[in-house]
Amino acid sequence: MKSTFLILTISLTFLTSCGRQSADYKALQAQNDSLQNAKLKLQQEVDGYFSAMNQIEQNIEKIKSTENTISIQPVGKELNDDMRTKINEDMSYLNEMLQSNKDELARLKSKIKKSAFRSSQLEHTISRLTKSLEEETSKVALLQAEIAQKDSIIVQLDNKVTNMNKNIDDISTENKTKDSKIKEQDETIHSAWYVFGTMAELKKQNIVTTDGLFSSQKVLQRDFNKNYFVKIDSRNTKSIPLYSTHAKILTNHPKSSYTLEKQNGNFVLIIVDTDSFWSISKYLVIEVE
Repeated sequence: MKSTFLILTISLTFLTSCGRQSADYKALQAQNDSLQNAKLKLQQEVDGYFSAMNQIEQNIEKIKSTENTISIQPVGKELNDDMRTKINEDMSYLNEMLQSNKDELARLKSKIKKSAFRSSQLEHTISRLTKSLEEETSKVALLQAEIAQKDSIIVQLDNKVTNMNKNIDDISTENKTKDSKIKEQDETIHSAWYVFGTMAELKKQNIVTTDGLFSSQKVLQRDFNKNYFVKIDSRNTKSIPLYSTHAKILTNHPKSSYTLEKQNGNFVLIIVDTDSFWSISKYLVIEVE
């Protein structure tokens, strides 16, 4: 009987001990699971930090690359519309990229500040990225100022060129006007008029007139018909065919400056010295039969 009681006592003690061990195991297992979840969560958080920082760093490199592309482009009249549009698009891209990275870095700093995780390496990287973004922001601002300055210089040069072209056009127009006036004056100075006809024809046009039956004939004394004359350039007219076997010059011209020669039976006036011939009168009247 005692033996049976002892066995029961030992069995109860063992079962009680096993129960306590099972409860302790479950508590330890739950604690371990919680730690594993916390570790996983922390790892994901840290991975997120470094992933964001890597993305920001890659974006900064893209910004630097775009800056270099823009800075080597000549800004001037040699740029076509497509190139100038590309530069404007690149500048917009840079500004958008800078702002996007600043916003992302600000969100990252806010998360780290609220997190229990601390790392000197993480803080150093954040500080470096902040400094890099500030430097690139300054570079982009300088690049924008440089482009604006170049554009301003181009506008000034364009205005100067426009004004110079206008001055050239004005001078050209003025010179053309002067040339036209000089040509007109030159033609006027060297214009001469001649006419030949019978005495009856000359009298009819009031080129030759008389005051009476026995008075001497007068040439170009009254209101004669100027339209009856032929206008010529005195410099270029060297001979005048008269189509007559009789010719008499009625106006005054130095005799040494001309000759009357027959060609094919008819007289031709040959002017040997044009300046001298027209020095006394710009009108030439010749009587023919």
